[in-house]
Amino acid sequence: MAADSCGPADRGESPPGEDHLQLSHQLCEQLRLILEPTKASKLQGDFKTGKRLNMRKIIPYIASQFKKDKIWLRRVKPNKREFQIVVALDDSSSMADNKSREMALSSLSTISSALTLLEVGQIGVLRFGKSAEVVHSLGSPWSQSAGLRIQNQFSFEQKETSLISLLNLSTQLFMSSSSSASRNLSVSQLLVIVSDGRGVFHEGKERVMQAVRRARQAGYFCLFLIVENPEAKDSVLDIRLPVFSGGKLLSIDSYMEHFPFGHYIVLRDVSTLPRTLSDALRQWFELVMS
Repeated sequence: MAADSCGPADRGESPPGEDHLQLSHQLCEQLRLILEPTKASKLQGDFKTGKRLNMRKIIPYIASQFKKDKIWLRRVKPNKREFQIVVALDDSSSMADNKSREMALSSLSTISSALTLLEVGQIGVLRFGKSAEVVHSLGSPWSQSAGLRIQNQFSFEQKETSLISLLNLSTQLFMSSSSSASRNLSVSQLLVIVSDGRGVFHEGKERVMQAVRRARQAGYFCLFLIVENPEAKDSVLDIRLPVFSGGKLLSIDSYMEHFPFGHYIVLRDVSTLPRTLSDALRQWFELVMS
């Protein structure tokens, strides 16, 4: 299958049902328009040197008494995508609500399947709670059995949510991948965090902000996908945060006003994932290209 085609799901994405498959294809088609190919693998052009002879040019070359010598092809037109994308899923007990858990796992499955269909490059999966760990490493092939195995590793029973541990591991993972001799240093890197987004500063606001700054300095883009139970009355958008200085209350601000991640999506309906995620990734890709 060509890299620019999102055809039948024959590469082993994890398809629990038709709804999931349809969402994956929708997201794939949206992302295909955004994540332009970055790696040249097709031979083309008329050059004096190259990798392969252009057989159509041989007869004119001989007829010109060997003067029209631009008879070689080179790999100059990008037609493959070369991205590293890691999806990190919150495995803490705050996600144990059936609807939140269902939306989180559905988001993980939809994103990973769409990226696999698109042949986007390398896909990794992390889980984080009290600490973060790799459940599917970058470079490992994605398959149906891998998708099921990954989902089975999430229990949503961890009692803490450490964003610092997650960001430190992500930074280490991306930096080691970029510095590897086998990797192209220009590969674009993206971390998609799937969580309820609550209590992000419980490890200390300054420590969390430092971890976010280190991630930014490492050169990868962070997108925070906040999943919420659509049946819940309250939303993360409704939370208010008291701001103190010198022991005095200065103001009561919106929680999201102090949210450490500049790029986030609040998802209450998984069917809107393709449109909302593609809009956010369009911003990422525009930043990458600039």
